[in-house]
Amino acid sequence: MRLTVLDDDPGRKINPGVERYAVFLNGAEVKHVYSADDDKGEVISAVLDERGYVATENGELKRQTLFGKVIIKRQ
Repeated sequence: MRLTVLDDDPGRKINPGVERYAVFLNGAEVKHVYSADDDKGEVISAVLDERGYVATENGELKRQTLFGKVIIKRQ
C-alpha cells in the first residue's frame, strides 16, 4: 500500500486532518512523512535542521527518500 499527501505522487492521497497513520522504517517511527510505500520499502519525509524544524531550500521543503522495511499503522 502507498499512502501520500503529495499532489504529484501516485499513491492513495489521504487527508491528514481526518486519517492518521504511523510510519515505521526498520522498526523506528518516522515523523513528518509525505509518502510511504510498504511494498517498495520507501518513505519520503521532511529533512529536519539542527533545531528539529523542517528545513527549506529555495522556498521549498527539503525532502529525503529512505529505504528499508516499512510498516504503516492506522491510528
